[in-house]
Amino acid sequence: MLRVFLLAGLLPLAASAQTIYSVDSGGAETPVGSVYNVGSVAAGVSKSTVFRVRNPGNSAIPVTKLALSGTNFTITKPLSLPANIAPGNFLDVDVEFLGGAPAQYSANFQFNSISVLVLATSVPAASLSLLSGCTGPDPATSTIDFGRVQVGQTGTCTVSLLNGNSQALTVAASVSGLGFKMTAQSFALPPSGSASFNITFTPGTGAQFSGVLTVDARSFPLTGAGLNPALPTPMLLFDNPAPQSGQQITLKMRLPSASPIAASGSVNLAFQPDAVQNIGDTAVVFVATGARSVPYAIKPGDTQVLLDGQAGAVFQTGTTSGRLTFTVSGNVPIASDPTTFLTLPAAAMAVENATATRRAGSLDVQVSGFDNTYSAGSMSFTFYDLAGNRIGPVPADFLSDFHAYFRSAPGTGSTFQMRVSFPVTGDSGQISAVDVQLANSVGTTSIIQLPFH
Repeated sequence: MLRVFLLAGLLPLAASAQTIYSVDSGGAETPVGSVYNVGSVAAGVSKSTVFRVRNPGNSAIPVTKLALSGTNFTITKPLSLPANIAPGNFLDVDVEFLGGAPAQYSANFQFNSISVLVLATSVPAASLSLLSGCTGPDPATSTIDFGRVQVGQTGTCTVSLLNGNSQALTVAASVSGLGFKMTAQSFALPPSGSASFNITFTPGTGAQFSGVLTVDARSFPLTGAGLNPALPTPMLLFDNPAPQSGQQITLKMRLPSASPIAASGSVNLAFQPDAVQNIGDTAVVFVATGARSVPYAIKPGDTQVLLDGQAGAVFQTGTTSGRLTFTVSGNVPIASDPTTFLTLPAAAMAVENATATRRAGSLDVQVSGFDNTYSAGSMSFTFYDLAGNRIGPVPADFLSDFHAYFRSAPGTGSTFQMRVSFPVTGDSGQISAVDVQLANSVGTTSIIQLPFH
């Protein structure tokens, strides 16, 4: 019981021995004596002061009293009591003074048994409003916003000062911050008198800028964004505006007018296959990069755009029907969307090479090509003897074989190589040629009188 009594007796002494600090916006602490002067505050403007109580001891300090009495002073974040300050910790108390009628104001700030007399002087001030070219001041932050201004151009904000007091005022105004400018001025305002001045904002880059307008003791944050001028909408031009599968097409990119800025980015190619096959095609790429994008670079004044350093970029259409989509992305805004579409229509089977050969006891027909519909399978073969007489036709259906083949390597396109062998009894040299008909869902492709070798 004696030990508990001694601790209880020491606690108020530890609390009364504490030092109260004022804390600036950077976190620096300044000891506060018995009197603290907030300074001059314009009428209608609030100013906050953070008082910090530290506990450097080894035991907690109970907070038994935390109070503020005085006109126009408030604790903005009241503390629920009882509370403790842990060893090595601190307690911050936000005290706000709101400038009223011009006069000196005082309040008594009390923490436990420590009292601090807090002083502030409310001074007459001109009211500030914005006439044009910007918005604000924001009610919560007093920020003045210039919005977005094109790089290299200038936005002008007109500010008005009004003296609503019964006495004359001399008001000083100045601006700081990269991109913001005004000539520092002093205005003599009679009662009910007004004056205006301009602040300019000239962004040098496409970035966010900030500054401060100072009017006597008041500060108004300034903000504005640099907006890069838009690139004229590129024109995407093709040497074949109606492409088919299995082709190489050259893309060129031009501007309808000279570019006002330097720009870079990429032309991007996307491929959407027709729903009937619903598989991709890795052959749809730009040849130079082996990918579905190609870089571009533009200098101020350019109208012809270099693609990967060249006047044009070749891309492959692959072997699948569907739609090609070309988009443009880059480091600057574009006046409007240049997206361009090309359709690769479904087509009859394409034959790239065909041969007919004789072997002992058989005739072979070899065909390579592609079917961008993935529906190949039905075929017919008509043979000719040395006298030109027709033998056949001989029908065949390889639909299941083609389906299995296409499924075995999805995304690689529809290119195929096939060999069909026909057993022959007798002299195969009597067969001179063959007609081949290859059918898919679109139509029939014919190879006429393919000679045997």
